[in-house]
Amino acid sequence: MAWEEAKSKNDFSIFMPHLEKMVDYKRKFANFYGYEKHPYDALLNEYEMGMTVEKLDKVFASLRDEIVNILSKVRESKVSIDENILEGKFSIEKQKELEKYVLDLIGYDYKHRGRIDSSEHPFTTNFGNKDVRITNHYHENNFYSAMYSAIHEGGHAIYEQQINDDLEKYGLQSGVSMGIHESQSRFYENIIGKSKSFLKLVYPKVQEIFEEFRSVPFKNFYKVFNIACPSLIRTEADELTYSLHVIIRYEIEKELIKGEIEVKDLKEIWNNKYEEYLGVRPQNDSEGILQDMHWSDGGFGYFPSYALGNIYGAQFLNSALKDMPNLYSEIEKGNLNDIKVWLKENIHQYGKLYEPAELLKKVTGEELDSKYFVEYLRNKFKDVYEF
Repeated sequence: MAWEEAKSKNDFSIFMPHLEKMVDYKRKFANFYGYEKHPYDALLNEYEMGMTVEKLDKVFASLRDEIVNILSKVRESKVSIDENILEGKFSIEKQKELEKYVLDLIGYDYKHRGRIDSSEHPFTTNFGNKDVRITNHYHENNFYSAMYSAIHEGGHAIYEQQINDDLEKYGLQSGVSMGIHESQSRFYENIIGKSKSFLKLVYPKVQEIFEEFRSVPFKNFYKVFNIACPSLIRTEADELTYSLHVIIRYEIEKELIKGEIEVKDLKEIWNNKYEEYLGVRPQNDSEGILQDMHWSDGGFGYFPSYALGNIYGAQFLNSALKDMPNLYSEIEKGNLNDIKVWLKENIHQYGKLYEPAELLKKVTGEELDSKYFVEYLRNKFKDVYEF
């Protein structure tokens, strides 16, 4: 409640004493849980079993520097992307028609083993693998938000629907971790959903449903969904810069839990990191230190899962392409079943049978490595921004 008031009044000082108490408790809990090298490891383990600061420092530092490098090339590019083509008024009924079309394409079974409902914020919930439900939110002036939310939540739902039935009696019939779960939702949303192949496949349907796009060249349509523009708000970030938002929070959290920085200093630290990494500086508390609710409910250790999802997803893609070199050409033809089957056989069916690092090694033969995600980003944005 204090966080909500502070955000509405744009005043971090209202939330600060409560956050100080929360941080104090999380430091105590880290000691109760136990750790070997860093107190933040104890909190990471709640969301990503076996993950440590030692591992993340190496992976995130490399990823941060590479993204900043790609971003500098984007800024130097002379390519201009017209965002105005996405403006308009799009009926909710037509958005739901497009939503069902893309969910049918990716293979989420909402007719027999799930359902689609509306909520203020999209989410996925399940009651076993035979009842996996998603929700979505619709904006009349923004059709693509619901489209990509549907694909994102559909990725979560497909994961749960494809877990082996036999794991239920062992209590292992659910996704293994937040990071692996995010890898599946963001795999479908970004790696598939924002690929040139998938957008070529769905564009005729978009043009059929929304006549505003019948005169828009595909090249423009593709580029606008892959725009890179540093912003202040994590939830509105593009695919290139999103992980920087997460890394900023990770760097702050680990130092905070260890006692190297204090809550009273967070606002300035936050603003400085945004300026250093993204080239933008918050002008007020609501668009800066107060933008997320996670700290108000003690969710320390949760944020890294988002960036880990991106890294896992790219490593899984690298392995999938070895088995299916024609993956994207098949997607363009409308065949998304092959990748759905591959994900089931290699990841989904195992539920919580393996810890995240074990599953990653089993699928890819490698430890966690951001180089595949960096390569994916570089190739995509080199194509979009022609550098």
